[in-house]
Amino acid sequence: MTLLLKVVGVALVHLFLFAAYPETGPYGNYYLSVSLLVWSVFIIFVNTSARLVRLVSGAAGFVLNLAAFALMTGAIAATMPQRDGTSVLKKVEARRYPDKDTMRAGLLRFGIHLDTRVKTQLRGIDSEVNHALNRLKEEQ
Repeated sequence: MTLLLKVVGVALVHLFLFAAYPETGPYGNYYLSVSLLVWSVFIIFVNTSARLVRLVSGAAGFVLNLAAFALMTGAIAATMPQRDGTSVLKKVEARRYPDKDTMRAGLLRFGIHLDTRVKTQLRGIDSEVNHALNRLKEEQ
């Protein structure tokens, strides 16, 4: 079960970086596919090693897993293709963080329409608030 969660964690790190910095150019989808495969296999290997280390110390196994995820995140940030030729790692070092529009465009790559979902949720909240206010008025 923990191995499955770690592989899902690998996918979430990839999805976050691709959503935050969506200007990957024509080879971005290929990079995402190959990188997901390579890092999933790496995490599976590290998971086996961490289980052996955990026999000696539980904290050492946790640190090993944490280091593997940090290495993965840094490597993806350093190698992910960008249209402007500047790596994500250099953008973060230069404090060029993604803004709301960039995140929206990045989420659209995965079919997530953030504005539509937020508006739908706000309408639902508004109707619930109005219903609650009407009940309060009726009680008075």
